[in-house]
Amino acid sequence: MWSTIQSWFAPKPKISADDEALIERLVDIAHPHIRLARNYQSRLVSYIAWAHAHATALATQLPAPIALTVENWRNDRTLQLLFATPNRMSEIVGNDKDLQTWFATWPLVETAYVGLIADAEEKTRYGVSEVDGQIRQDVPQKLLVFSNHRIGIPAESADALVQLGALRILDTVANQAQLAISAVETKKKQIDDELINARTMLRMHGNTPSAAQTAQKERIKVLTTELQTIHDTLNPEAMCELLITELAATPDIVQLQIHRCNVDRMGVVDGEDSDNQIIELPELILQREIPIEKLILLVAVPRALMQTPTETAAFPDQAIF
Repeated sequence: MWSTIQSWFAPKPKISADDEALIERLVDIAHPHIRLARNYQSRLVSYIAWAHAHATALATQLPAPIALTVENWRNDRTLQLLFATPNRMSEIVGNDKDLQTWFATWPLVETAYVGLIADAEEKTRYGVSEVDGQIRQDVPQKLLVFSNHRIGIPAESADALVQLGALRILDTVANQAQLAISAVETKKKQIDDELINARTMLRMHGNTPSAAQTAQKERIKVLTTELQTIHDTLNPEAMCELLITELAATPDIVQLQIHRCNVDRMGVVDGEDSDNQIIELPELILQREIPIEKLILLVAVPRALMQTPTETAAFPDQAIF
């Protein structure tokens, strides 16, 4: 007890402005009520620093950015599979609204660095191949397919992109805490509704003792106990500890895996084509009940690749004939 009282009056460790901004960023994502926890900043700062160092190390392991140019497309098998033609690079990346806005905001910058995210999947198809001297059209083949291309937040340099990537990893970790808290809040609402229903049913049974009345009272008792447990979980102190737990588990939550494939220009895996190449696909894995795997490729986008922004034509408020 005395040690607790002493901790209230003990000098708090000084937190830098950058650390404080990062703490507030993650608290906003996880749950703003964490700010009501005692000394939440001093409790979080060391865990966030450790998680940030790990996230930065992970982001540094990603392959260096590759420029989205026609020449690189001709020589890089991964770009060939991501974009069927050089023009597709301009159609997909060059039409990104956020990237167009970024270049408009920085008119003197010629290159933006972004993370290109996509789903990578090996699908089975039946193709043409020579088997025992005969041409067959029903030979099962594995085909590497990329889909759902998305462009990340632009940065002005490769180093800035790595730092931005580390922040995004921390955001993901804080979001894990937010999902856990949100699930508890949903459960609380469900139990609140069940309690209202149980108390209504109890009143309908009147004051005469009955088996149904006893059952409703027991149900109310169980629900009240569950609700108290949930209230304890949603206490700011408990939510702060939950965020600390997620930060400490950063290496387990977000992982980097390099997947190697031997593919030809058409995406056929381990085929017999003479132009097969072994490519390395960096994949970020988010550990959940069903893990989420995403290809992430750092790319340098030249201004010349960008499309001219198009404005959607709108009808005038009044038509004059």
